[in-house]
Amino acid sequence: MDTLIIMRDRPSDTAHRRVVERSLGRPLTPNEIVHHANEDKADNSPINLAVKSRSAHSTEHNKTRGLSKLRASLRMIREKRKLY
Repeated sequence: MDTLIIMRDRPSDTAHRRVVERSLGRPLTPNEIVHHANEDKADNSPINLAVKSRSAHSTEHNKTRGLSKLRASLRMIREKRKLY
């Protein structure tokens, strides 16, 4: 039986995942993302790492980047155009 091995461009990108997997005692699923709470990717201490779904992780970063506010503004503009 052949095994498919997926190689990452940068092996160090998986260090935070290994830390969390060790803490949880199980491998992470493909849908689980490890989020650095303090946004410092070099800080892989377990207290700084949180497991999130892909959608929750995107939502988290969109809030801090202001994209949610931008989308809300665009929605309001579209609604006003419908009124005219």
